[in-house]
Order: sequence, then structure tokens, then C-alpha cells
Amino acid sequence: MLKQLKRRFILLAMLSMTVTLILAFTAVNITLRVRLAKRTDEIIDILHENGGIFPISNNMQFFYDTDSDNNSQNGNGKKKFHDETPFQTRYYIAYVDSSNSIINEDYSHIAVMNIDMIMNQVCQIRSAKKDRGYIDTYRYGRFETDDGLMVIGVDCKMDMSTMDTLLAITLVTISSCVVIVLILLLILSSRIMKPFEENREKQRRFITDAGHELKTPIAIIQSNTEVMEMIEGENKWLTNIKQQTARMSNLVKGLIELSKMDEQVLSEKEKQQIILTEIVLNSVESFTVPAQAKGIELHADIAPGVSVMGDLEDIVRLVGILLDNAIKYTDDRKEINVTLKSKSKKAVLTVANTCKGLEKEDVKKFFDRFYRSDSSRNSQTGGYGIGLSMAQAIVQNHKGKLSVNYDENEKIVFTVEL
Repeated sequence: MLKQLKRRFILLAMLSMTVTLILAFTAVNITLRVRLAKRTDEIIDILHENGGIFPISNNMQFFYDTDSDNNSQNGNGKKKFHDETPFQTRYYIAYVDSSNSIINEDYSHIAVMNIDMIMNQVCQIRSAKKDRGYIDTYRYGRFETDDGLMVIGVDCKMDMSTMDTLLAITLVTISSCVVIVLILLLILSSRIMKPFEENREKQRRFITDAGHELKTPIAIIQSNTEVMEMIEGENKWLTNIKQQTARMSNLVKGLIELSKMDEQVLSEKEKQQIILTEIVLNSVESFTVPAQAKGIELHADIAPGVSVMGDLEDIVRLVGILLDNAIKYTDDRKEINVTLKSKSKKAVLTVANTCKGLEKEDVKKFFDRFYRSDSSRNSQTGGYGIGLSMAQAIVQNHKGKLSVNYDENEKIVFTVEL
């Protein structure tokens, strides 16, 4: 359990950090790209408003944000562009008529290496659905004018290259952070989990010690009761004492077994080939009589030759716990179904019983120690809420999976994969 807790802690920490980094860097990259597009569109608008050229630098309304300050005309407002912007911006202008022919162009502000490429871009922009967008490394804008369709293309190659470099740096940074944090978590997680391990060990030791301490007085009470019964004969008081001490003895025994399972680690050497088919068939046969005594129909569909590697005693106990649990908590419909089959090189055992009135929240807590829902799992059945915890411990020691599902037919289904 502590190993699973450790894995979940590392997984959640890594997932949280990775998602945070991705969201943060994605926001930065998107913001910069949006600002680049907005700045380029503002340049395109200036070129459109001035017939394809930048205004002279002393015309401050084009280089200052006139909405930010009333004194912007005097050069005191917030600058929209640098004074060098007209000399740093590479762009071309073209006018296209209705027949898609270029009737006028200005390529003097770019180093044109291939006129056909520029002309092809203009044709693509002419037929594009949007008035703003990107063609290759150019941000374009198109406007209807008296002279025809005005197409403006601004070269964004350097800015886009910078954005791509930033994206690459972002990916490398995220990957590096993930690897570094993962290494740190693997190193430090043992220290983080140490208090939990110590508390769990103290709890296990307390249960074991208390269990052994309780066994002696329980045994004395049981023997004294038997002696009194021999002397005075049977009566309801002695019978009640015998029943309750028997219940307490079973509880102490279960607690000690569960505590031992917590510290037990089943090695590969301890495992043996087990014919699971025989174990399940024998268990079903053993529980047939108590099931019939309660009027329960026990149906079995057991595939032949199903085998697993594991501890024989634990596997027998596991099947017994699930069948005993099903008999205890079957409702008035009195039906239990046991199936065993092989699936993808795994043995799959399911034990299903009818059980009305369960809540999904209750089902999720079935493997919690000492948990019993009020509606169906109460002390009147004789359970203590440790059987399923023990079953889960057995399955975990065998590196398998134990799950529970409450279906639409009000059947509770326990599934074991080994």
C-alpha cells in the first residue's frame, strides 16, 4: 500500500508540475504570437492608410498612440512603433484587378529572389477567404480600393524564427524540468513517505501485539464458559457468552492475519503453479450447503485448466472470502454467480450477488478496513469489515487487481485478475 501511495504521490506531483509548465509556456507563446500578429496588422493598416508607404517620422500620429495621452501630438504619448520601424519592415504592395491580374506592384522594400513566388502569393491572397492571415512567412492584408484590390504582405520571417526558437527552448525547458523534478522526487520521496511508513509500522505492531494479548483472555473466558456449562448445564447466558467470545476470537484472528499480510511480500521463489479451476470448484462445492441453507441459488461457470502462479493458502483464502461475502450480503432475490475464465494470459474470477439499495459511494469504500454500509453490511451478518481488505491485500501481494462494480441490475460484482 505504501508503495502505491508513493507512486501516486510521484505521479500526481509530476502531472501537476507538467500541466502547470505546459499551460504557463503555452500562454507565453500564444501571447507573443498574438502580439506579433497584432503589431504586424497595425503596420499593414498604416501602409494601407498611406497608399503603401510609411508616413514621414515627424507625423507623430502614426508613431504614437493618440488614445493614450492628449499630448501625444507633441511626442509625449505612448509609442506604437519605433522610429526605425519603416526601415526595418520588409513588405510588398500589389494591386489586383477583377481578372486576378496584377496591375501595379511595389517590390522595392524586399529582396525579391523569385518574382513568380511573390506573384503566386498575391494570387493565393486574392482567393483567400480571410482579409488577414499568413502565407508562408508573410502576414498579409487585403483591402478594396478604387485602384483595385490592394494586397499588402509583410515579411515576418525573423519574428517567426524567433517564435519557433522560443518554442523549442520551451519544450527543452519543460522536458529538463520534468526530468530534474522526477529525479528529485525519486530521491526525496522516501524521506517524505518515512513518517507514513513509521506510523503504519506502529499501527501494524500495535494490532499484532494487541491481538496476541487478547487471545489469552479470550481463550480463558471460552474455557471457563465450557466448564460452567458442564457444571450448571446450558442456559441462554452461557450460550451468549460463547457466541460473543467466538466472534471476538475470529476478529482477533482476522486482525493478526491482515497485519501479517501488510508486511508480507510474496517473492517469485515462493510462488507455485496453482490450478485455479480446482480451487474455485472446491470452494463453490464447500459453500453450496450454507448457500442452500439460506435459499440462495449458487451458479458457477468455471473454465477448465485455468492456472496461476501464487501462494496456495492465500488463493484459497481469497476465493473463500469472496464467496462468504456474497452469501452474507445477498438480498431477497438470493442469487450468486461465480465465473472463471482466461483472458489475455490472465485468470479472471468474478463473484456477483444481488444486493439492493447500495450507493456508489458505498461501493468505493468496500476495501476500507472496518467499513460496513448501513443498508446491507451490518453487524447482524457477522462481518467485521476486514474480509475484503484481506482479499485486496492477497491480490496486491500477487501483483493482481481486485475491483468492484455495482451494475444497473443491482448486482455487486467483484472481479479478480491474476
